[in-house]
Amino acid sequence: MKLRLGIVADEISRDFAAAVRMGKRLGLGRYEVRNLTSGRAPLCDASEIIAVEATVEREEVRITALSPGLFKYTSDSAAFAREMTEVYPRAVELAHRWDLPGLIVFGFHKPGATEANANSMPSDNPPPEVVGWLATAGERAAADGLELMIEPEPICWADTGRAAAKLIRRAGTKSVKINYDPGNVAWLENRDPLDEFEAVAPWIGNVHIKDLKPLAQGAGKPEWVPAGQGMIDYRAHFRALRRARYDGPISLEPHLDGSEESTRACKEAVEGLW
Repeated sequence: MKLRLGIVADEISRDFAAAVRMGKRLGLGRYEVRNLTSGRAPLCDASEIIAVEATVEREEVRITALSPGLFKYTSDSAAFAREMTEVYPRAVELAHRWDLPGLIVFGFHKPGATEANANSMPSDNPPPEVVGWLATAGERAAADGLELMIEPEPICWADTGRAAAKLIRRAGTKSVKINYDPGNVAWLENRDPLDEFEAVAPWIGNVHIKDLKPLAQGAGKPEWVPAGQGMIDYRAHFRALRRARYDGPISLEPHLDGSEESTRACKEAVEGLW
């Protein structure tokens, strides 16, 4: 199984062309689109989308995923309806234009949750409306020929891989998968979440790589580091991905300073651990 490593472009720069220039110097040809200089795609200037597409063609790189931020801060029916009306259709248009399998989304905001207090707010029993929202969004995505990939996020009901898998099962939709991100789960639980891999494996549709040191100053002040320098045993996670025959995108999401030096360190760390 070959490592197909990419990066979330704005981890280098919100200027997509600048991100690609640096990324190509480091041997990266695959990019996820999230934040651009004029805003989060697709709610950004149309001219910047055109510029992204021109860069992709000129530099002969590939867009592997789009993360429009859907449902990260959605905590009531009005917000859900607004996102499905104002954000989702435009994201779908880009996914089709860029020949993507789906969209990276989130698992709905736990009211009152912040990065600092999320670990004190259990996600075991999300409200029925949350399950209903995911079912509705999943059915819409299926009709559009796409998948939704939930990225576990501490402030959301789907705050771990296990919680995301449970939410998907309850929603009963086949068009929802998981963006596997052990770094986000480690951020919540202050431990390596390797033990949840088997529960998550059937739904993995995309992978993000980041690492962090034990939370000595609390969850509100994480210290991000290249893979292998923190609490996550990425050798074991990569072995598990190979056993599961995962062959989709794997993207760096370092949360560091975006410099060429730190990005190179993250890339080389993953390649070595792989």
